[in-house]
Amino acid sequence: MVSKVLVRLRRLSKRLAGSHFVGNVVTVGGGIAASQAIALAFSPLLTRLYGPEAFGVAAAFATAVSIVTPLATLGYATAIVMPDRDEDAGALARLSICCALIVSPSSLLLIHLGRPWLVRWAGLEETPWVLYLIPLALVSSAFLSVTNQVAIRQSLYRAKARAYVGSTFLTNLAKLAGGMLAPSGILLILLTLAGTALNFLVQLLSVPRQDVLKFRHWFGLGGLSNAARTQRDFALYRMPQSVLRAASIGLPILLLTSLFGAGPAGQYAITVLMLGAPVMLLGDAVGEVFYQKITKAIACQSAEVGNLIKKATLVLLVLGGITFGIIAIYGGWIFPTAFGAQWSRAGEYSQWIALWMIAMLASRPAVSAMPALYLQKILLIYEMIVTACRGLALYAGSRFGDDLSSVAAFSLVNVAGYVALISVVAFKQIFASRSTSRVS
Repeated sequence: MVSKVLVRLRRLSKRLAGSHFVGNVVTVGGGIAASQAIALAFSPLLTRLYGPEAFGVAAAFATAVSIVTPLATLGYATAIVMPDRDEDAGALARLSICCALIVSPSSLLLIHLGRPWLVRWAGLEETPWVLYLIPLALVSSAFLSVTNQVAIRQSLYRAKARAYVGSTFLTNLAKLAGGMLAPSGILLILLTLAGTALNFLVQLLSVPRQDVLKFRHWFGLGGLSNAARTQRDFALYRMPQSVLRAASIGLPILLLTSLFGAGPAGQYAITVLMLGAPVMLLGDAVGEVFYQKITKAIACQSAEVGNLIKKATLVLLVLGGITFGIIAIYGGWIFPTAFGAQWSRAGEYSQWIALWMIAMLASRPAVSAMPALYLQKILLIYEMIVTACRGLALYAGSRFGDDLSSVAAFSLVNVAGYVALISVVAFKQIFASRSTSRVS
């Protein structure tokens, strides 16, 4: 019996070792792992140099940027993987850049006109001028998004991973040096923006420049109207969904800043940053490769679509349970020990946020499959409902408890939301399978 199991495991390991999909996941995962290892290695030093208040200011700005970033390309950058022809992918790259070059100056005008309200909303009363950095962040994020999606389309995972690792190391090194000289939230903001630009430049220079990868093909007006029409679902549904998702995820930062000050917001920000590392490692590595694989499988009307989603979801659920289960139990001790006594509240946050991260990780295959399954309208409706529920949870927690109650309620709503999302995709696949069986 034992020998049969060993033989099966040996065959499985050989099959996985020869799998192109697994190889791509390992490449992407290796780059993300190295980047997260760098960030984690620097974090105990940075948290002692900057403190919760500095991290809170940087987190408030990052939240404001993350909410408007999907507007930069109107969601079209994500569609670059979809077309069969490189010419159509190039048109989508041009469309994304054109959108960014229009949206960025427009955002500058809106920021200037609405600065008093935006400053209060983002909790940046002491540093209102940093809002003028948002247009710059939009442009840099747009170029990086196009570069990322082109690299995914061409399966250039190794070059993408190298660029991410290099920019992460240099950015954290600069933060450490700056923290020794003049630590502040403003410095964290400026260096983060510099890191985004550096990631784009390194990635652009390290990939083979041919076809859609040629930088000059990203500029011009050829094929824009057809690209906008063909992939309009990304602008109509994916972009608003991304904005809503960023806004709802950023709600705790804004609420904690406005109600309790920058300190609790910084505690929350460092918690999400640390716990988000495994999610980025596992979720992004699988998600980027899975997105390409599931798109091709659906296009070929493969019967394995449902099994692909189910297997990936179960694997990530188990890995997430192992990784974050430890934090859910011992997080209250781990955080102050690792980052200093002033981060004890972050440890209490982590025990609730760990549950949210398990559900988020398990949902990555379902989320990756939704564009190819034409479920983006449902995804938008889902985000609208979940955003409202997240806001109510935060409000109830702050009104009837304290900052910890808000974080706990927010985390539990996220768990329920991701479970619902996985269920929607599962029912869609069950219905599709039954329909195919009837036809056959």
